[in-house]
Amino acid sequence: MSHHPLLNTHILEFLPDDLDNLIVLDVGCGLGEWGFIMRTRKRGSPYLIGIDVWHPYLERVCPLEIYDELIQVRLPHIPLKEKSIDISIACEVLEHLSKIDGYELMTELEGVTEKIIIVSTPLNWQQEEICGNPFEKHINEWLPKDFIRRGYETKVVHVLPKTLEVANRIRSIIFRLPPTPQLIVARKRLK
Repeated sequence: MSHHPLLNTHILEFLPDDLDNLIVLDVGCGLGEWGFIMRTRKRGSPYLIGIDVWHPYLERVCPLEIYDELIQVRLPHIPLKEKSIDISIACEVLEHLSKIDGYELMTELEGVTEKIIIVSTPLNWQQEEICGNPFEKHINEWLPKDFIRRGYETKVVHVLPKTLEVANRIRSIIFRLPPTPQLIVARKRLK
């Protein structure tokens, strides 16, 4: 549904500056945040397709006219033709799927996408369902190596500023607290 604001900079940096005449797929579009960000912070007029499993989200985003097309589908299946999409983004989606379905989703994205795939997922971040949506629950965790093995350029985004990271690590060791949440952002160029 939503994402950490730190992701904006990293995802936008992985996207081309001009999206004119490109077909962009937003997997797990939720309430349309990424569609809105692409429409307002990038140049050009892309054809945006949003897909999500949760019908109430699609009902709420439809009147906003952010997307040119909305599709309700349960992942990992993506009902689009081979190489019919220029750019696919799946931000904050993989953690909601089993590992098998997550890998299948990446395979599906590689099939329908012609140029660039961008994915992000939280690390060390637990979450239950939100707003009555059982699909919001985090059921899996991904590591950078999961993306690197598939040929993705990968980076880890630290949620805490560097100055607090050291203090937090010490605190985690002394009090045996779980690791600080982080974000993984990965891009695969297909062409």
